[in-house]
Amino acid sequence: MVGNIPEETTSFVGRAAELARLEDTLGACRLTTLVGAGGVGKTRLAVRAARQAAPAHRDGVRWADLSPLQGDGPLVATVSDAVGLAAHTLRTPIDALCEWLTDKQLLLVLDSCEHLRPSCSHLLGEILTTSPGLTVLATSRQPLDIKGERLIEVAPLPVEGVADALTLFQDRARAADPDVTFDAPGEAEAAAEICRRLEGIPLAIELAAGGIGRHTVEQVAARIGSRFDVLTDASLWPPRHRTLRTTIGWSHELCTPLERLLWARLTVLRGDFDEAAAREVCAEGPLTEDGVVTALRGLVAKSVVKRDGGRHRMLDTIREYGRMWLAELGEEPSTPRDAPHRGP
Repeated sequence: MVGNIPEETTSFVGRAAELARLEDTLGACRLTTLVGAGGVGKTRLAVRAARQAAPAHRDGVRWADLSPLQGDGPLVATVSDAVGLAAHTLRTPIDALCEWLTDKQLLLVLDSCEHLRPSCSHLLGEILTTSPGLTVLATSRQPLDIKGERLIEVAPLPVEGVADALTLFQDRARAADPDVTFDAPGEAEAAAEICRRLEGIPLAIELAAGGIGRHTVEQVAARIGSRFDVLTDASLWPPRHRTLRTTIGWSHELCTPLERLLWARLTVLRGDFDEAAAREVCAEGPLTEDGVVTALRGLVAKSVVKRDGGRHRMLDTIREYGRMWLAELGEEPSTPRDAPHRGP
């Protein structure tokens, strides 16, 4: 029983390793969360994984899109609608949902949990406790921080070699203009350059490919003076994904004021950096050294900053958004700085 999984209207590209890991994880863990930056492909991966997992669940898969919710009030009703519960009872909505799910064996997908994390965490804590046959797959820009949660990070597509990012661009470009062949001199190189400039972010690549037909591949490559210049037909995308600027802005709105300030100030550092460098360069005014540490951890949790051991880095796409915010704050330096080097 497939349930109400969104239809896939375009080809699925890459992600073989992530799908294999998801198959194992969904069979072993009751709560799995796909985490990653905006536009990186969490929802599309969840759609494909849910469809593949459907036969393993007697009562199928139910999908709840949380992105339109402006507050946590409609959360329980949205999930109840998704699982097919039409409650006519004196019980509280959450109690009715728990009772409905008690004997169900299904996979529940909660898509876009990041702006409702506390409410999602509370709801999942209730329904996972009372519904032993329930498995949950969530997508979020940061972990839900629930006991037993298994995290799978969704990274951008590879851009080097025979890359999935290039395959995605070429596929979507041909959908926009069936006459494009990538055989003309410079076309393949321009397409690869577009994918590198957009850092393998699927949303950005699809937005860029949507311009083929109105422009040549070389023209699209030349027009991406800023990653946020990439636009497409707004009617094809949910509001949070209509431009790359909107996608990153959604993450920005989820940050605290001090996290936003640190995001902006970190953009003066070139390359990767450690916590000490962040404190040295960014601690000023309302952002104390201890505040830098706390805010940096928050940015890592929200997938704005990537941590690798003791080093941290930003995607250039996210850095560029922060640089615009820094300019609005009137703090933009004349030249970027290298992170202070420490150790061997």
